[in-house]
Amino acid sequence: MADFYRINDYYDRYNATGLKYCDTIIRQNPAGSYESLSATGLKSIRTANFKTALTAYHQILKINQSYQDSAINLSSLSYTCFRLDQKQPGLTALINAAIVDNVHSTEESVALTDLAAYYFEQGNTKLAYNYINNAIADANFYGARHREAKISNILPVIESERINDVEKQKQSLIIFASIISFLVVVVIVFSIITLKQLKKLRIGDQVIFDKNVHLNATNEALTKANQALDIANRSLSNINSKLDEANMIKDEYIGYFFNVHSSYIEKIDRLKRSIEKVVKEKRYDEVLLFLNKLNIGLERESLSNSFDHVFLNLFPNFIEDFNAFFDAEHQVHLHDNQLLNTELRIFALIRLGIDDNETIAKILNYSVNTIYTYKTKVKNRSFFAE
Repeated sequence: MADFYRINDYYDRYNATGLKYCDTIIRQNPAGSYESLSATGLKSIRTANFKTALTAYHQILKINQSYQDSAINLSSLSYTCFRLDQKQPGLTALINAAIVDNVHSTEESVALTDLAAYYFEQGNTKLAYNYINNAIADANFYGARHREAKISNILPVIESERINDVEKQKQSLIIFASIISFLVVVVIVFSIITLKQLKKLRIGDQVIFDKNVHLNATNEALTKANQALDIANRSLSNINSKLDEANMIKDEYIGYFFNVHSSYIEKIDRLKRSIEKVVKEKRYDEVLLFLNKLNIGLERESLSNSFDHVFLNLFPNFIEDFNAFFDAEHQVHLHDNQLLNTELRIFALIRLGIDDNETIAKILNYSVNTIYTYKTKVKNRSFFAE
């Protein structure tokens, strides 16, 4: 009644009577009971003792109660939190109160009204408008005049702001329409400019045609110049042929170089065997000193090293190109100071055009089967393995 009349004489009288009822309830019920805590919370709110009210409502919400009572107590807790400047807990309690009202159809409008007022203060007019209209529907359902009076204080403000938002939207639409109209005018202007440019292009095409006639005459002169260039190109072709011939000679020379060295090693090997035979016949004075100087392994190693140097000078990226055919696990990794290994030498000879297994075996001093085995292993671990 005090909240409804809001006239000082009536408000003071009804408020004082209500506080007396609260005192009576507190005296007649055990401390900590639902009735005692409810009266304590209400009295504390009315006397602006919000800390006591906060404690009371936190305790009362731990007690089993009806949905309608829990909505009222949550709403009262929210009011207390906001008065103590505890905005987030107050908002949480207020939202929970509104949810209970809505889910269980209590048709209580207080929580929705306060929630609408909160969101209006936060600038969310659309949400505030929806909540306040739902609160009006709940108040009309029960004919609660004091609720209607409270809602009537905030409703015009929200509706006014809502209307302002609509007007702003209309103004935005007018601005957008004006921009679109301006763009249409710009498109029309550009269309006219484009048509004029097309006309100029037609004139330009005629000029280009005339220029082409002149260019044709120039092309005839260029044709004669091209004929002279053809003669020069033929000369260059002859030079290129000579260069190709030089490259072929180079390749043949490399193959010849290693064949000669291979034959040289074979001769040394035969000579070594002959000397060993002489030694067995005990003709030491003739061959012993010479025999001690022979080292076939060293000669072959020297030949291989020479081959590695010559080949890598010709093809410095050979190892990288070779490893490109394998995944990281199967790529070749050489030791320190090692230029090529046996596997790489086989394919180096193939790179030079020596692809006959017998020739490769002869150069590297391996059997044909060994060369074939190396090639098969390499193929099996490459990307081309089936």
